[in-house]
Amino acid sequence: MKRSALLPLTALLLALVSCSPKAPAPSSSTAPVPTPSAPPTPSPTPTYTYVAPVLSEQVFTQDYTADDGTTVLSVSYTLPDFENKSESPALAAISAWYAAEGQALLDNTTATTAQDALSDYELSGPLGLPFQPMKEEMTYTSLYQNEQVISFAREFYASSEGTAHPTVFRMGELFDLTTGASLTFTQCFTDAIAASEQALEYILASDTAAGLMQQGVEKAQLQAAFQPENFYLTKDGFVFWFQSGDLGANNSPVEIPVPYSALKEYLVSWIG
Repeated sequence: MKRSALLPLTALLLALVSCSPKAPAPSSSTAPVPTPSAPPTPSPTPTYTYVAPVLSEQVFTQDYTADDGTTVLSVSYTLPDFENKSESPALAAISAWYAAEGQALLDNTTATTAQDALSDYELSGPLGLPFQPMKEEMTYTSLYQNEQVISFAREFYASSEGTAHPTVFRMGELFDLTTGASLTFTQCFTDAIAASEQALEYILASDTAAGLMQQGVEKAQLQAAFQPENFYLTKDGFVFWFQSGDLGANNSPVEIPVPYSALKEYLVSWIG
């Protein structure tokens, strides 16, 4: 019986449909010339006074059971929160981002993974196969912050009871502590393309990459699988990861650190 481990990815699809009325027939009379109006002034991104974050957590849990009461899946997603978010709109915004993420994870699990687990359980009896309840967990850590940004690394585990090697996925986020906005790799550099090339060059020359290539991973695989947005920060530099399955049948992410010094030519002043 095949069981699939699903990576919970939060996706929001917006469909914008516009309808324009048929243009009127041109008139022989001279149309008045409209008076040009000034373009609207864009609203600036709000900036708040820095408040040092006091980390806490928000936990999203759920047990899914069959009709006979047997637990088929248990999930526990622990995400970042702040004890002092009421003192800072930026911290409140980051907290709200993770609250929405946690609820989306539960919604996705209810619609997909829980249904798979229930189907496995219902099939196991007639087929005379043992059933092992499924388990999903998410944890987080923060290894870097200054008065401008805070970086989080999350880890997602999916397994069945008794499984020797759970499936593990890595996620990471970087937030501006003065606005609460999520930041990307591109925003960390004055030239993101050059920085990405520099980071990949460092990764390919690393001992970790050398070990992977000795195990049969091709250099071209590393180059194709590298995603600069897959990173989190530490006091020493960026940590990039290759997701489970990106480099073969590995069950866990492969992480390779790149020091700030290797990217200092392009690094913005508020990191490192």
